[in-house]
Amino acid sequence: MSTMYSMTEANRHTAEMVNAARYGHEPVMITDHGKVAAAVISPEMLARFQALEEAADQVLIDEIKARGPKWIPAEEAFPMMEEMLAEAESAEGR
Repeated sequence: MSTMYSMTEANRHTAEMVNAARYGHEPVMITDHGKVAAAVISPEMLARFQALEEAADQVLIDEIKARGPKWIPAEEAFPMMEEMLAEAESAEGR
């Protein structure tokens, strides 16, 4: 379970938030008007998220490569890539 701080509390408790994220290995959520606005996470958690993003990107690259050596103009390729990314994110529940 993650710790939550309001924006006002976050201003007063920055060190505690950083230490909770660093040593507790759980995200610390910062809320604004009751809704999560930001999170403080440990460097290890950030590295895991970045690795997941890179893996997802590689899946998209592999899928494009599997379609064969069909050359298309960049103005067509970028919308296709965006569509594929949106589908992947939707499947992941983002």
